Amino acid sequence: MTKFITNKAFVLGNYLFGEADRNLILLTEDFGKITLTVKGILKSKRRDKIATEPLSYVEFLLYKKGEQFIVSDFSLLESFENIRKDLDSLSFAFYLLAVVNKFVFEGYHVPKIFRLLKNSLYYLNQENNRRKQLLLLNYFLFFLMQEEGIFRIDEVLEHLSFEEKEISRLLYQKKIDSIVREEEYTQEKLFFLIKKMENYIGEKLDIDVSIEQYMMGGL
Repeated sequence: MTKFITNKAFVLGNYLFGEADRNLILLTEDFGKITLTVKGILKSKRRDKIATEPLSYVEFLLYKKGEQFIVSDFSLLESFENIRKDLDSLSFAFYLLAVVNKFVFEGYHVPKIFRLLKNSLYYLNQENNRRKQLLLLNYFLFFLMQEEGIFRIDEVLEHLSFEEKEISRLLYQKKIDSIVREEEYTQEKLFFLIKKMENYIGEKLDIDVSIEQYMMGGL
């Protein structure tokens, strides 16, 4: 008897498979990162095809065949319409998806990262202040470094300017409101701090992430 499983997931990416199928790279709530094939979706008349697009938050009905998950059905939970309508927000959201895709290996259960991504995307969907969005990206990278066990505050601070060190200490202490209140912590400073954290991640994990690849609207 087939055992069906429901699981929520974010679509990190997709690619074509044959003429009508689409492979999805997902971050799931219970199984970590997995790849699924949605059969016949490109020729389907379903209105919720957007559920197979990157950024969508989806509930899947699955069953297992050997070691593979097979899609029986799916339903769209959230399309993040506000993000999709704003170029900056969309750029930052795609950046978060790409970072998670590179950080997380298939088959590892990562509930903290799943919650981080969920909270971050819902935040971007309702907050279009550019400075606050860049602050979110900084916090996102800090959290991932801590989860990966590569975060050493002394090493992080070593090559930073005075203001970057202050921002980093406040992030480390989770005093986000204190950063928001300080107007001297500008968009440009938050952006360059992201770049330095990307360099640190590259040195520690040999992972190439670059926010500039996703900033369609420029700084």
